Amino acid sequence: MDTLAHDLGKDPAQLRMQNFIKPEAFPYRSALNWTYDSGDYEAALKLAMKNVDYEGLRREQAEKRARGELMGIGISSFTEIVGAGPGKHFDIAGIQMFDSCEIRVHPTGKAIARIGVQTQGQGHETTFAQIIGAELGMSPDDIDVEHGDTDTAPYGLGTYASRSTPVAGAATAMAARKVRDKAKKIAAYLLEVGEEDLEWEPGRFFVNGSPGKGKTIQELAFAAYTNCPPYLEPGLEAVNYYDPPNLTYPFGSYICIVDIDRGTGEVHIRRFMAVDDCGTIINPMIVEGQIHGGLTQGLAPAMYEELSYDENGNVLGSNFQDYLIPTSMETPHWETDRTVTPSPHHPIGAKGVGESPTVGAPQAIVNAVVDALAHVGVRHIDIPVTPWKVWNILKEKGLTSD
Repeated sequence: MDTLAHDLGKDPAQLRMQNFIKPEAFPYRSALNWTYDSGDYEAALKLAMKNVDYEGLRREQAEKRARGELMGIGISSFTEIVGAGPGKHFDIAGIQMFDSCEIRVHPTGKAIARIGVQTQGQGHETTFAQIIGAELGMSPDDIDVEHGDTDTAPYGLGTYASRSTPVAGAATAMAARKVRDKAKKIAAYLLEVGEEDLEWEPGRFFVNGSPGKGKTIQELAFAAYTNCPPYLEPGLEAVNYYDPPNLTYPFGSYICIVDIDRGTGEVHIRRFMAVDDCGTIINPMIVEGQIHGGLTQGLAPAMYEELSYDENGNVLGSNFQDYLIPTSMETPHWETDRTVTPSPHHPIGAKGVGESPTVGAPQAIVNAVVDALAHVGVRHIDIPVTPWKVWNILKEKGLTSD
């Protein structure tokens, strides 16, 4: 995109804006027959540009170039396909890739949920409890989330490809709604009204027109084991197997600003603004943490990690002295923001986010380095963009300092 923008004499941001799928075009079927669920790509890029004062940065860049300084601005706008997946499209050895959740509300009013995905540090114990809490009006502190126990775990295809919330999270929301539906029947029985006469507010059913006459979800859970309607099975639990109708498509726009040392070829990331859209956000702090981790992972191939070989095919980066990974010392300060465009087919509108930053970060960084050198004809640099590579380009272009 940046090369095309240069060839056309357009600003890289302007060219992207002209080619984005418009919000009103969603759901958008691509030429390869994938249906993008929702998006507002222009809003994400505009927010990133506003946050960094993009026009001001371009003016600063022009002034620095006039003084012989090297500053670059890189843009990356991306969308990712996550949430594998619909059984009609995805399987592993013929086994369809839906997921499930089992929820049981005890007579005490507390609950246990068993999920088929495995947490690897993403905070499933928190977010899945929040999903149930929001659906049933319960405190997440009263909900235990169990995962990874092969003796009790329900069917699931695991955690990868940002599929936990798009698939298992949807199964959790749907199972909670089944629990709420049964609780409504019990409430109608106890309050001696028809189900159609009941209204729901978080954690409580009440009689329409008589808000003081109602039953909490805790009271209904106790009644499910002690005074259940004779036409219902006792207990308050449900299971849902969720086969998603489509994948989800999180997206974002990142802007990276770099300065290059003409003496050493070292690239300094001065600012990095990441605007992500993962649909409905369940826990902002967990999302923020996943974005920070993903951005650092995206920094790694852009500037450090490389599998290189000698003439005999031996791997040269066989240890962490030769295979470089970014630590907290190399990682810049990440600035983040968000737009929210819910997925129309997901029960709570969530899309997934864990891997999105790894999709958008590398090209934003490399585009910034190339942009710093675009005025001398540089259009491409292979990753990782190491100081040695950059210094050799500077030497070739006569830009090295004494």
